[in-house]
Amino acid sequence: MSGDSVRAAHQGGRTAAHPGVGRTAGHAGGGYPESTTGGLPSGHRGGHPGSGHPGGGHPGGHPGGGHPGGHPGGGHPGGHPGGGHPGSRRAEVHPTVRAATPRRVLWTSVAIAWTGAAATALLFARVGALLDDGRADAGAIVLLVVLVVVAAACAAGGPAFSERAASETERRLRSAVVSRVFDLGVTRTSGRAGELLSLATDTVERTANYRAGFLGPILGAMTTPLLVLAIMAVTVDAPTAGWLALLLVLVPVLIGGFQRLVRPIGAANRRSQAQLTAAFLEAIQALDTLVYARAADRAGADLARRGEAHRRKLLKLLAGNQLLILVVDAAFSLTVVVAAAAISTARIADGSMTLGQGVAILLMTTLVIGPVDLVGQFFYIGVAGRASQARIGDHLGPAASSIPSRPSPTRATSTDACVVEPAPAGGSRTRENSRASGLEPGLEPGLEPGLEPALEPALELADVTAGWPGRPPVLDGLSLRVEPGERVALVGPSGVGKSTVAALLQAHLTPASGRVLVDGLDTAEASGSAVRDRLAVVEQRTFLFLGSIADNLRLVDPDADDQRLWAALDLAGLRAEVEAMPTGLDSPVGEQGRLLSGGQAQRLAIARAWLRDAPILLLDEPTSQVDLAGEAAILEALDRLAADRTVLMIAHRPGAILAADRVIDLGAAQTEGRA
Repeated sequence: MSGDSVRAAHQGGRTAAHPGVGRTAGHAGGGYPESTTGGLPSGHRGGHPGSGHPGGGHPGGHPGGGHPGGHPGGGHPGGHPGGGHPGSRRAEVHPTVRAATPRRVLWTSVAIAWTGAAATALLFARVGALLDDGRADAGAIVLLVVLVVVAAACAAGGPAFSERAASETERRLRSAVVSRVFDLGVTRTSGRAGELLSLATDTVERTANYRAGFLGPILGAMTTPLLVLAIMAVTVDAPTAGWLALLLVLVPVLIGGFQRLVRPIGAANRRSQAQLTAAFLEAIQALDTLVYARAADRAGADLARRGEAHRRKLLKLLAGNQLLILVVDAAFSLTVVVAAAAISTARIADGSMTLGQGVAILLMTTLVIGPVDLVGQFFYIGVAGRASQARIGDHLGPAASSIPSRPSPTRATSTDACVVEPAPAGGSRTRENSRASGLEPGLEPGLEPGLEPALEPALELADVTAGWPGRPPVLDGLSLRVEPGERVALVGPSGVGKSTVAALLQAHLTPASGRVLVDGLDTAEASGSAVRDRLAVVEQRTFLFLGSIADNLRLVDPDADDQRLWAALDLAGLRAEVEAMPTGLDSPVGEQGRLLSGGQAQRLAIARAWLRDAPILLLDEPTSQVDLAGEAAILEALDRLAADRTVLMIAHRPGAILAADRVIDLGAAQTEGRA
């Protein structure tokens, strides 16, 4: 939509933290009759994508991104590539989705349904017997009261249990979805804030309602007629129960047929809703750009068009639902009731059945046709739930056992090596623990005579070929080492691969070939969190969360007291400015730090990096967004932060970096390596 919107999404989709965004998107679509893409419900505020790093996504453009059995031609919204699911029409449920609802939940719901139906059927049988006897003793009355209490308890307890189970399932699913977001990392998820918001809210809610609040009750409702007919045969009249049993085969036939008929309708509705949510969130994030470009009216018209298209798909879904209810009611409910009345009347007339038994059969018939009431729910909850669980399965990806430990190389690996330039005269530093980096074992260029390199470098890229998902490799056969305690500057023009190197070191990207080591950890084998524990990062665009200065500092050290926070601000050169604020550490930073200047935000990020206290400092163009005066203050703060740490500095130009032991011109190195 715009560069700003993509950047905002890359920074984590801050707007996703506001419940009103998704809810408005739902309204724009003509309104959902039940809970829609609204923000996180109470108690789930921490469970949305983008709550830390930017959202998660599907590596490599999410191959086969269409919903299985749903919309074979369509990838996910928001420009997410992918085609139809390559598998069979009936998709397997992802193991994580299945495990989110324990099997005991399903069978407990079934047991509650059976118990309630049995108690109600026995109650109707006893009512018929009382009509025939004309009197009731104390034992019969007590039995009636017990049956009423049991039936009422099951009627009230079933929905309550399902609601609680659905809430627990929703919590587990949202945790899995957000965990997958962080596992995939920043680079494979940028620009997908709207899609991830919809996935972590509405999609998770629908899946939880389907698996925990629908499957068990509908299984119980579909099987209780057999239990009721068995009770009817034992306590009232077996022939009548047998005839009614023959009519029950219509229910699964009708449901199965309509399931296949309406599956595309449910998938199209889900796809339309997700696209509308993504478009609305993108428009909110890029509102300034749209206004400046005089494109706000066009964006509004596009949202209105999408909303109208979604409204039509929703009405089509509801129309099909009502048609199903009408057909099933006419074809089954009326048939069963009329058949039961006719059979009972005939058997009473010929003396094979008493009046009380006839009344009991008619009352029990209302239990036999109970599944019909759930057919409409299946159409709406079931179809939407199946599409939602397939979408979550796509997001979670294959089970861990089927994921290869390393990706396969996508192209031949070059043996060209990166050429390292020693720092220019006057710009080098002398440090006792400094070591020169090299490209091959042995004495490296720039290494002081008589010194050997450290056995284990702090950072190492060994013959690395890498690029961004869906794009050609940016780095080809790159090798470099940074020894413990060394300060190395990585410079070069935009597009040469500096950000790719930073993403590789933070385990946001995995190399197509070669190895990336961070403090001895191979990023292709170690977990991303373990790799990032070794790093403190100050990026070119600092993301600050809505809250106070103290809140943003304690993000990396929740137990830090005020004294430690002031010490961090002092190191960052920000203490005096914060002390001058009316509320000090409690001063709000605004949404995405809008109440602070660019320089203040960067120095707050430096204070946050100091609190993290990691051995390796990665500086990714931290002064690119400030003026020269702000740059000088930031460089002074960074110099204090870099003391006794290994530092890799990334910048467009040498003047914007700290004094370095070595400077690597990545552009020249890449050009020379390809020559």
